[in-house]
Amino acid sequence: MIRDCLIDDLRRVYGSLTSSLISAIYKPTSRLYLRVNTLYISPGELIDRLRSRGLEVYRDQYVPEAVYTPVKGPNKVRDTGIYIYVDRFAAESLMLGANLYAPGIIRMDDFKRGEIATVRAPSGLIVANVEVVVDSSSARRMKYGLVAVNVNPLYRAPPIRDLPEYEQGLFYPQSLPAMITVHALDPKPGELVVDMNAAPGGKTSHIVQYTRGRARLVAFERNNRKALQVYNTLKRLRLYINALIIPMDSRYIDTATLLAGKADRVLIDPPCTGLGVRPKISINKNCRDLVNSYRYQRQFFTPAYRVLRRRGLLVYSTCTLTFMENEGNARFLVEMGFEPVDLGWVPYADKVYYGDLVAYRFNPLNPVVNGYFISVFRRA
Repeated sequence: MIRDCLIDDLRRVYGSLTSSLISAIYKPTSRLYLRVNTLYISPGELIDRLRSRGLEVYRDQYVPEAVYTPVKGPNKVRDTGIYIYVDRFAAESLMLGANLYAPGIIRMDDFKRGEIATVRAPSGLIVANVEVVVDSSSARRMKYGLVAVNVNPLYRAPPIRDLPEYEQGLFYPQSLPAMITVHALDPKPGELVVDMNAAPGGKTSHIVQYTRGRARLVAFERNNRKALQVYNTLKRLRLYINALIIPMDSRYIDTATLLAGKADRVLIDPPCTGLGVRPKISINKNCRDLVNSYRYQRQFFTPAYRVLRRRGLLVYSTCTLTFMENEGNARFLVEMGFEPVDLGWVPYADKVYYGDLVAYRFNPLNPVVNGYFISVFRRA
C-alpha cells in the first residue's frame, strides 16, 4: 500500500492525474525495447534476423540504436485450480511471457508433468498459465532450472532472452529512457567517464558502445555480486573495452586522489524507489522508503563534484516518479553550484522547470515509456 505522504509527493508533480498514473504503472509499456549492439550488427540487420524468427520488430524513430517489439494484451488467463505462487520479480517477468524457473517459486500445489498450472503473484493476481515440465516433487527439490513453459501470459512479448541473438550479445533489453540517458551524457572518445552506480551494466555497456570503446570508463558498484553482473554484461556484449570495474562504494571515490578533478563526465543513476519501473505487481513503498532513498542519493553528489574537472558534465537520472528524488534532488545539485544544462527537445520526455532547474520527465501515462527522470549539469 502506498502511504499518504508518498501520494502527496506524487501529487506535487502529477496533481489530479496521480490516480491514473498509479493505474498506468500496473501495466507494461506497449513496446518492449532492445538496444542494438551497433559495434557488431546494424539495427536493420538485427531486425531482419528477428523477423526471420517470426518476431514483429520495428525501429524507433528517434533513438538510432533502439528497436522494439509490441507488447500485446491483456489476455484472458485461465484459472486451472492448480496454483504456483511466485515472488514479485518472477511474477513481473511471467506477466510478459517469460518462462518459470525454480528460484522464483514461493510455494506450489501438487502437479504432474505436462499439466497446465495457474501462476499467482504474492498479491494473488493471476499472471500466467504455464505447462509444467517436471512434476511437483521434483520441482520442490530444484534450486535452479526450468520448471514450466509460459503458454498464456497476461501480456505477450517474445522471450527475447531465449533468442540466439541475445546469447551472441547482439542486443541488450533496455528501456528507452535508459538509452536516452547515455545520449544526454554524450561521452566522447578520449574522455574519462565515471559511472557511479553501474549494475546491472546497461548504461555502462552503452557508454562503451556509444564511444566505440574509445573513452576511458571507470564503473563503480559497491556490491561484489552486482559488480560481477556488470562484468558479465560487458563480456556477453563483447564490450569490455577500455573499462575498469571497481567493486567499491562510490560515495567515497573522492578519497581516491587519482580521480580528483580528472573526470570529464560522471553518471549518477542511484538506487531509488523504482516507482517508474513497470509493470508493477504491487506497490509497497512508504514514507520511510522515500526519505531514506532521497537522502541516500544525495550522498553521491559531493564525490561527483570533486572528481569532475571544471566544466565537466554530470547526469543525474532515476527510474522513479517522486518529486523528492527527482526535482528535489536535482534542485539540490543547483544549490551545490552545478549549472543546469538545457538539452532542448528530448524524445518522449516532458521538459520540466523548478526555479532555475531544467530537467526531463518521462511520464508513464505515455504507454511507450517507463517513468523516468533525467537532469544534466556542468560543474562550475
